[in-house]
Amino acid sequence: MTGAGPTRKITMKLSTDRGAELFGTDEVRSLFATGLPGYESYPFSELVLAARDRLANTPAHSVGILARELRRAGLAIHHARDTGQHAGEDAAQLVTFTRTGCDWWASTVDHDGPALVQAHLIDLCEHLLFAGSTSERDDGYAALRGLATRLGSHNGFASRWTLRIDDGA
Repeated sequence: MTGAGPTRKITMKLSTDRGAELFGTDEVRSLFATGLPGYESYPFSELVLAARDRLANTPAHSVGILARELRRAGLAIHHARDTGQHAGEDAAQLVTFTRTGCDWWASTVDHDGPALVQAHLIDLCEHLLFAGSTSERDDGYAALRGLATRLGSHNGFASRWTLRIDDGA
């Protein structure tokens, strides 16, 4: 057996922790916990999964949408790190696409999910892309590629942003 197995596990743990570091703010944890009493002390990754799975078709559906997209962002970061992908020079175009894509998405639904995604995913990733270190840029770019792939039917999507990950949703 080669050393690839343990390294892969370590990489997954690091990217999972990275997702929690980036997106697990007190405000986001509070949004999730409000709809999931008793889950307040759960690790962020478990809180995200519970919110994604349990808040669909409830009054807190918008928060479930945010959870789905944050989970996808964490998986996108893991995938990009695992395959050695880095931020492209088109970061500003990717931010613009995800913002306009979320605006379009918001016009097609009757909940606040897209607004929560803009506030808690796109805004943070934009900051990382333009003010962060190289690894922060890479993480922000990967997370936005995950969202862009979901919004791929919207006008302006560039096929180079396609990120094939299984998010279970």
